[in-house]
Order: sequence, then C-alpha cells, then structure tokens
Amino acid sequence: MKVGKRRFSRQERQAYLILLPALGAVFVIVTIPFILVIGQSITDADGTLVGLRNYSRALGNPLLYEAIRATGIYAAIVLPIEFLLGLGFALLVHRTVRRPGLRAAIYVLGILPLVVPPVAIGVVARLIYAPSYGVLNVILERLGVIHQEIDFLGLPYLAMLSVASVDVWQWTPFVYLVLFSGLQTVPREAVEAAQIDGATWWKQFIYIDLFYLRPLFLLILFFRLADVLRVFDHVFILTGGGPGTTTQLLSLYMYRVEFKFFDMGQAAALAVVVLVSFSLLYTVITRFLPLERA
Repeated sequence: MKVGKRRFSRQERQAYLILLPALGAVFVIVTIPFILVIGQSITDADGTLVGLRNYSRALGNPLLYEAIRATGIYAAIVLPIEFLLGLGFALLVHRTVRRPGLRAAIYVLGILPLVVPPVAIGVVARLIYAPSYGVLNVILERLGVIHQEIDFLGLPYLAMLSVASVDVWQWTPFVYLVLFSGLQTVPREAVEAAQIDGATWWKQFIYIDLFYLRPLFLLILFFRLADVLRVFDHVFILTGGGPGTTTQLLSLYMYRVEFKFFDMGQAAALAVVVLVSFSLLYTVITRFLPLERA
C-alpha cells in the first residue's frame, strides 16, 4: 500500500515560519563562515588548490603539541578548582541562606564577574601580578612574607598559575549559578524523608542532590571545555603566551599562526581540526554519559 506524503498542519507550518529567521541567522553566522574556512584550508595564499597539505603542515608542527599540552595543563588546573569551589558555595548558600533577598544579592554578585569584559579583567590582573608595581608583591612584602619581588608572570610554573587564577575568579560563579539553580529543583519531600530517616548532610548530597546535579555537571563540563579552547584575552595581556611557550594556549597559537606568521591556510586547517575534534568529544560525552536523568 502506497503511503502518501505527510502534510504539515497549520500549527507546524506556523512554527517553521517562526523558526525560519533564527535558522537563517544561524546558517549565515555559522555555516557559511565554516564553509569558507574549509575552502581556505585546502588552498594556498594565492588561491591555488593544495588539498590536505595545510593539514599535514599544521599537524606536523611541534609547536601545536606544545600548545595542546599547555591547554591541557590549564584545563587540569582550572576545571577541578572551579567545580569544587562552585559546588561548595552552591551547597553552602542552598543550606544556610534562607532569606530570599540575601540569596538574590548573592546571585547578582555571582553574575558580575561573568559580564566584565575579559580585557578589563586581564588589565586588572596585570596590575596585581606584574613585578615592580604589582599589588600582590607590595602586600606580601609589607606583611613580611617575602623579602624580594616574585616574578609571577616570568617564572613558568607561576605564570601558568597566575593566568589560571584569573579564569577561576571569573568562571567559578558560573558553576555556582548553574549548580545552585539545580539544587532548587531537588524535591523537598525527598530531602525531608531522608532527614526523618536520619541521613547526614553527606548522604543527602550523595544520594539525592548528586542525582539531580549530574546532568548539570556534564553541561558545565561541556561549556567550560569550550571556553578553555577559546581563552585568549587575559592570557595575551598577562603573559603573551610566555615565558617561552609555557602559557601559549591553543587559541594564542592559532592567533600567532594567522596574524604573526600570516599563514592563513595552516590557521584555517587548525580551526577545522579543533572544531571537528571538539564535536567528536561532545559526541562521546553525550553517548557514554547521557544527560537525561535515569
């Protein structure tokens, strides 16, 4: 029996018409530039088709793997700290602060670091960490903790910790806001039943709160990984990727390839590789760690 084509209902047609401008904007803003980058990645500077040569040069450059290593170290520092601090603060406010006005004030304060321009944050951080005029050195000297200035931005391990601390300051409130909102969805009946049964706060967290926060952990992980890959402003202002290539993250490396060495083909190939790799990572996360609540 031949089945005829399904006809859209009036409501469905209206829905598609409403979504059409948004989908068109996404196509123009995202899809077309991506197609242009792919075209640029397989051509030379004069427009000559070179196939995968730009990809082989990009993947064969040892500086790429130094940038990936620096990005991995950066992520290994900031992500666990932001998760633990954000979760701890969310639990603290959720369980101890009962006044709605105070909760709202804390919520607003948590939003402020997220709306400050990264360039401004980088400039302020440089005033804190820079030698000779940095506020941190002055405070430590007056407290008698140190007797000579510490070059926070010139020593490799301190430089990485310095740029990471700026990220922690700016994005820990994001983790707090998301997890605090998740804690508001925990059924009060389940918490009260656990308290009647004599469950400690730790058991309440493990068996009740954590169940509702699990999808949010994955959401935060995805967004923060995406942010780590595009971190640029404050690192560029603080260290410029130095000393050496210690803090040259992947975004700074791609910037230098494009705007310092003017190798547009290799930079485009890097952009495609990073986008495809992150898309595969997201697929793996959603495949093996499902976001839906069991």
